[in-house]
Amino acid sequence: MTYKIFMKDKFDGSLEEVDEEIYHSKDDAQDALSEVINNFMTGAEVLELSGRSSLDSNDYEFIIKKI
Repeated sequence: MTYKIFMKDKFDGSLEEVDEEIYHSKDDAQDALSEVINNFMTGAEVLELSGRSSLDSNDYEFIIKKI
């Protein structure tokens, strides 16, 4: 089975591909998901510290889907 990581909008349920990677195991996808979440949170923090706004992390959820 193969997997991809998506960002899900909690308001409208829409999905957006996070990257073009296809993962061939759920464990690989879980590892990548942890990295994606860390990168998202770090980017949001950097933007906040520089006085710019970012996406509200409470409005989105990162998920793994079988494809």
